[in-house]
Amino acid sequence: MYYIAKAKNILFTLFCCCILLSNVAYAQDKSQTAPPPNLPSELFDNTPLTPTKVFDNLYCIGTKSVVAWALQTSDGIILIDSMWDNNDTQLIIDGMKKLGLNLKYILISHGHGDHYGGAQYLKDKYNAKIFMSNTDFYYMNNTFDGVNGSRSPKCTVDEFLTDGQQITLGDTTVTVVSTPGHSPVKTQGKTYMAAQWGGTGIPKSMENKVQYKSSLEHFSQYCQDNNVVVETTAHLFADNGYAKLNNVVNSTFIENNPFYLGQKGIDNYLNNLSLEIDRAIANSIK
Repeated sequence: MYYIAKAKNILFTLFCCCILLSNVAYAQDKSQTAPPPNLPSELFDNTPLTPTKVFDNLYCIGTKSVVAWALQTSDGIILIDSMWDNNDTQLIIDGMKKLGLNLKYILISHGHGDHYGGAQYLKDKYNAKIFMSNTDFYYMNNTFDGVNGSRSPKCTVDEFLTDGQQITLGDTTVTVVSTPGHSPVKTQGKTYMAAQWGGTGIPKSMENKVQYKSSLEHFSQYCQDNNVVVETTAHLFADNGYAKLNNVVNSTFIENNPFYLGQKGIDNYLNNLSLEIDRAIANSIK
């Protein structure tokens, strides 16, 4: 997933895990005693993080495992993902209370349990609307192991997201694109383009690797065309995210904000992702 915006117009892009990420980022069921050895231990670390205002209208709430991003509008919050389960939702609720936020919409980036698991509880508590693509809804409801195990409750969906669809809340309009996408952030009265790649785990099959590479190329071109200078992630154990979140509190100017990479930094980040998938494809051919 990624997001982009000009002023108060946002482009929200779906990241269809059933195509690109069905073989990566497995979640831990309650009955599981230890995480799989091939996955980062941080993915199973539920240590809470301090709710943090990262930009003027973008907040990070979550754990060392996974976070949700709260996008503030004039009429309430658009929440991007909802973490693992009902226990995690209490962190989101407490975080929104601490930050003075009011939940209205929940956008699910893709059909993995660590992204949709808390959505139904939040919907029921706040009467919030849940948005997800039909593809990911099908994947969520037909996958019951790994990341979609018993830990993460399935959710209902109020509206299926389709390519080109626009969703407006208050002064913010979200436009849906059915490939990885973008969101707007503001600081010191200025708006900057932010990108969030939905998942860096490489799929197992060659077909999915090729699809992943194609999607990354499209995403990279979009970042270049729209002057993206900020990068966020749902999993802060990637890209030194914990330190970034701690340091953002003390960042007075945009150049000191650790999530601000500049165009050159974004190019380097995407080039590294490209090199990684190219190596994976080359190794599969051997």
